[in-house]
Amino acid sequence: MRPGWTWLSDALDVPFLVVDSKRDIRHINKHAQALFSLDKKRGKGLVGKSLLAITRNKQLDEIAKKAIRSGQAGPISIIIRSTKDLTFQVRAVSSGSDSASLVALFFSDLTDIEHLRTVRTDFVANVSHELRTPLASIRALAETLNYGAISDPVMSERFLGTIIKEVDRLVRLSEDLLLLTRAESTVRSLGHFDLRDVVQDVYDRLASVADRRGVQYKLSLPDTNVFICADYSELDQVVFNLIDNGIKYTSQGGSVHVTCAQVGQDATLSIADTGIGMLVEDTERIFERFWRADRARKMVNDQGSTTSGTGLGLSIVKHIVEANMGTITVKSELGIGSTFTVRLPISEPEPYAVDPDPKDE
Repeated sequence: MRPGWTWLSDALDVPFLVVDSKRDIRHINKHAQALFSLDKKRGKGLVGKSLLAITRNKQLDEIAKKAIRSGQAGPISIIIRSTKDLTFQVRAVSSGSDSASLVALFFSDLTDIEHLRTVRTDFVANVSHELRTPLASIRALAETLNYGAISDPVMSERFLGTIIKEVDRLVRLSEDLLLLTRAESTVRSLGHFDLRDVVQDVYDRLASVADRRGVQYKLSLPDTNVFICADYSELDQVVFNLIDNGIKYTSQGGSVHVTCAQVGQDATLSIADTGIGMLVEDTERIFERFWRADRARKMVNDQGSTTSGTGLGLSIVKHIVEANMGTITVKSELGIGSTFTVRLPISEPEPYAVDPDPKDE
């Protein structure tokens, strides 16, 4: 490629390279060099080297070979090994059929699209799995009752109780799926409010749960306002999920400490528990949909049965926090406890923007 065209090639903002009829490099722009982890300073030194030697990718060599024979090839999807696996769609076009022809290879990054496709597939598979288990249980119990067990008062009472529990499980799953859908939506009802009010309200609602489980329960609030601009109902859901989880995964005699404060330009909410904790590798996945650590699955609740969460709660929390311009982090140690911290930007309301007290109307 003529030197004067290099700037245009780099300006494409996508990987692009040209090879000759022998599949030797004639031009490679800076984005292609970065894609294949090639030193930019060696860019000119790459000219004349074979495509296969430079990229170490047989699929690329084959698509160039096919374009030389037939004029064009692709598009095809290829995996490029880098710091992580990247998915690119590649199309090759030849300038002619003689020995002096050149072949241009164009790359389109499909990594994010492929990731979304994988997430969607996994999500559907997980939902199907979560639905299948209670539905299979309900059917088996209903068939047993239908075949005569319903005439046994003790057995029918036990089976019907289990059916109700499984139906409740399905209801929780459907409710969480709706919450997740709303959390991923771009439509929110924003307003200015004091984060302390939300935290105090949720804290009070869950006090009886903490007392029933024998968990020490503490709340620390600042004396001054902690104003934020967010969706009130969504923030209520965030605070509820995090405190409820802290109580749920803390054994009798443990503690849950809820703290709300203003740190710099951020409103912070911290829920620290002395519960079962997590491994480092667990904290990296805790916000994924349907993912729950093995220890969490085996944790016994106050009714004597294992915890029955849907595995969507923290995913919902993360989506809501990020949709309201915030961040959430977790620090945890197995057997010691976990601390979840939410940070949201402080947003003081303008005097004219303060909602009137409904009692004044």
